Amino acid sequence: MKKRLLLALVFGVFLLFSCNKKEQSQVSQPEIYEEFEPADVSGIVNRGYVLRVNSGLLAIDDDTGEETNKTRWVESMSLGETILTGETRRATFSSDGVVYDFIEIKRENGKEGYAFAMQVAVGGQLAVVIDEKANLYRSPKVVDVSGTILSRRTVVVYYPETENGGFVEVRAYDPERQAYIRTDNNYIRYTSISETEADVQSAILLQTALPLRESNSAEKTRRDALLESALQFYPDSEFYMEILELVHPETAGFIQDVYGMDEFFEE
Repeated sequence: MKKRLLLALVFGVFLLFSCNKKEQSQVSQPEIYEEFEPADVSGIVNRGYVLRVNSGLLAIDDDTGEETNKTRWVESMSLGETILTGETRRATFSSDGVVYDFIEIKRENGKEGYAFAMQVAVGGQLAVVIDEKANLYRSPKVVDVSGTILSRRTVVVYYPETENGGFVEVRAYDPERQAYIRTDNNYIRYTSISETEADVQSAILLQTALPLRESNSAEKTRRDALLESALQFYPDSEFYMEILELVHPETAGFIQDVYGMDEFFEE
């Protein structure tokens, strides 16, 4: 009864502000990156995921296999995108002249090339951090806390086969701290993450939208479309209220008041 009353109040406010808009943007179904079967491509056989918004698909022209071979930007890839991965090699990033590790990849659209190895997690499954601050551990033991914290809404790749005592190993890029979690022996409590599709996909849309500037009309249009997509297609998301406040900041105080009155409602 309590939850129904709360949802009814919030939904009513949402409709009120929605009706006052002169124009409603057209929102298309957001992309959900599904698994796909490995193609018959030499060396590219393992499924993986992109860890960061706007990661790049790169090419190496006149590739001789040497570290001095320079990469060339081809196109952007999306956070959480499923890819096929192959071997890792050293090459020179043309923008700064520094040698990095790059990994062979193939996208769902068939395009092949390389990506920064640090921007890709091989294997595992997608999930998202749902705790406000989630501690990382060097081993699956409470006493082995590392002091590193993953921010809420961080999209991660976790490895179910590593589960031990309620901990699982993860790879991630924390957009708030702007730091990669790439090495082995980074564990998180399984209860600190969600693998529910609505939570993962809404977090991907949210993380993609947040860097877009509201001062730029084209970016603002895309930002609004991404956030409204998250509201429309994932109403059961853990992050629904946070996204609603971004789309309709004028409702933020009311929503907080409603949830603050929670104790006065009885089942």
